[in-house]
Amino acid sequence: MPKEGEEVEVPSLPLKIGIIGCGGIASAHLKALQQIPDVKLSAFSDIVVERARSFAEAVGGGAIYKDYHGMLENERLDACYICIPPFAHTDQELLCVEKGIPFFVEKPVALTLEKAKEIDAAVEKAGLITQVGYVLRFNDAMVRALEILRREGGQIALYQAIRLGGIPGTPWWRRMELSGGQLVEQSTHMVDQARWIIDSEASEVYAKFDYSLLKDVPDFNIEDVSIVSIAFENGALACITSSCAAKKGSMEAWIIAKNLQIESDGSSVRVIRVGGEVIEMKPEKTALVEEDKHFIECVKRGTKTLVPYREGLKTLEVTLAAVKSAKEGKPIRLPL
Repeated sequence: MPKEGEEVEVPSLPLKIGIIGCGGIASAHLKALQQIPDVKLSAFSDIVVERARSFAEAVGGGAIYKDYHGMLENERLDACYICIPPFAHTDQELLCVEKGIPFFVEKPVALTLEKAKEIDAAVEKAGLITQVGYVLRFNDAMVRALEILRREGGQIALYQAIRLGGIPGTPWWRRMELSGGQLVEQSTHMVDQARWIIDSEASEVYAKFDYSLLKDVPDFNIEDVSIVSIAFENGALACITSSCAAKKGSMEAWIIAKNLQIESDGSSVRVIRVGGEVIEMKPEKTALVEEDKHFIECVKRGTKTLVPYREGLKTLEVTLAAVKSAKEGKPIRLPL
């Protein structure tokens, strides 16, 4: 990032955007980016080249690559979206750093802390603009609720969340060595939301996983239920319960503070004050579109995003500590 007072080189418009990995989440970003001015989706890479071709056709053209190395070498990009499975992170981010290309990367940022730290060190040294896909931070109803919480809520004592669902259709998701498991790959959103809302770093994690409900599912070796307790440096606690064996999906969260509480059920956010007054807020914008708008605007202005790579590293560390705790049967102190 540029230092205070340093002149910022503003990229010419429209921004030329490349995408590495043209799967489901990339498709959502593709649609969102098409709604944002000053953006030109110009290059696409996927190991299944037909997927890259379908993206190019959707935007009326663009360069198509099977190997992202060729895309990053041949195309003059202003920013890159990295939308690949957890196990596939190798040198994509490091190449972007080397070439000075700001990047947006989907969560989780890696499967190991070592890889994430390697990338983070390179990003910090280069001062590169980055953003991690923690879309819950861009739910405008929760953002408004947090403004009230920061202003009048007082001490935050508890964050509690429940994430229930089934098994996603992608085969790699059900393999621990490929996805990291439900907590690392999916419920990471709730861990990140806890960090964001509590506004403190985790100091200790204790987790219990079970593997009994889906043990008859072919090629499945991740946890099917989990409970994770997190203690934060400021004294707050978080409890996150997850299952991918649910018959009905649900994603809910509660925040208990001194002077109010917040409840979220995915469709609305309620702020409940002392005495029972309830303020209900519904999202007025699409969070993923707002997430992408923020990244694009930061690239245009040369400014740091609200969710830089370092935030993805910190959230990953908490989820990996939970996996370690469940395996060893004891609390894990942070940092790892």
